Amino acid sequence: MWIQRRLHPKAFTRERLPRILRVRSRHFIRAPHRAFALVVVAVALGGAACSGSGSSGPASSSVAPTDSQASGETKPSAVPTTESVDLSRVNLVFGATTTRGKTRQATRLASGAFDNLPFTLKWPEFSSGDDALAAMLADRVDIQEAQPTALVVLAAAAATPWTAESSPVKVVGALRYGTPEGIQIVVPEGSPIRTVADLRGKKVAYSRGSSSQYFLVLALEKAGVTASDVTAVKMTMSDARAAFAAGSVDAIVAFDFNILPLFRQESLRVIARSADYDVPLYALITVRATLLEDPAYVEAIRIMLRRMSDVEGWVSANIDAASRLKEELDGVDPLDSEQIMRYSVSSVVPVSDELIASVVDQAKLFHAEGVIERLPDISVIFDRRYDLAS
Repeated sequence: MWIQRRLHPKAFTRERLPRILRVRSRHFIRAPHRAFALVVVAVALGGAACSGSGSSGPASSSVAPTDSQASGETKPSAVPTTESVDLSRVNLVFGATTTRGKTRQATRLASGAFDNLPFTLKWPEFSSGDDALAAMLADRVDIQEAQPTALVVLAAAAATPWTAESSPVKVVGALRYGTPEGIQIVVPEGSPIRTVADLRGKKVAYSRGSSSQYFLVLALEKAGVTASDVTAVKMTMSDARAAFAAGSVDAIVAFDFNILPLFRQESLRVIARSADYDVPLYALITVRATLLEDPAYVEAIRIMLRRMSDVEGWVSANIDAASRLKEELDGVDPLDSEQIMRYSVSSVVPVSDELIASVVDQAKLFHAEGVIERLPDISVIFDRRYDLAS
């Protein structure tokens, strides 16, 4: 089947988490959200079936426009309350990607944030964000964390330009990365490459469909180098690290927490970091647009946003436990695991002018540099209905 899943469907159930977490869980896993405990259904933590059952949410259709859509993004009325909808009929499918390793999903479960949900939740696993987006477009995934770059490229490639009414996906919030260095462009210490301009004619590896691609194009543009002047090698992050260590690529572009282990293995030189470019970095919490036509799914997504925020809070408060997960599931050296987990903590934020502007800027840069042929109106994918402070 085209849905890629490397682990058995039960690989990430609470019962199969590393024993050290199960033994210690009573000390650091917070109690479930009591406000939602009145209506409880079994939470399906196994993968969404490769058998093709997919998402059982509302079928695809056009979303009726509202007066508030004149400026592009959707600005509908407030979400319903839990008491006003029947959440027991909701079946959400969350596309869990392993781009950052298996720990990401494990921390979601270890945190207890998704215990006692008033609806059914499934977690199919995908090896890349592009695969998860393809599943969402096929109505097999309802919600996921997508990279802005991937959505820009997807919108630009659409046969018919997306509008606020026809866009198949909507962004309802974001994870803002809190990493201090952000994305880095790194070369071996002994390399003749000393500046971004020196990358002309060189092979540069980055994770496909990630914000690393955006930062590479931005850094090249600032240095007077076009994207076509370098040989871009798109691959998974694990493959990119291996290629860099083997010397088959000249440079690697990645978040600091993804390449931290390389710094201990060999002497490296950082020639650019996104922190110096004042670039906000986000993962976009993306849902199938048709879900927002159903009040029950609208409320379920609101709950998911709050629970996703709770996961980040749990990781921040339980770095030791999260670090052990990183060591056991992703094979990270204990000398690196704590710093990696601290760097990877994000903040769940609502749709804002700054968020929209950052993605619009990516689209404009990609178009100007020839990465995409058509400039999409990417602002149409944003939906402001969720106030995460409430």
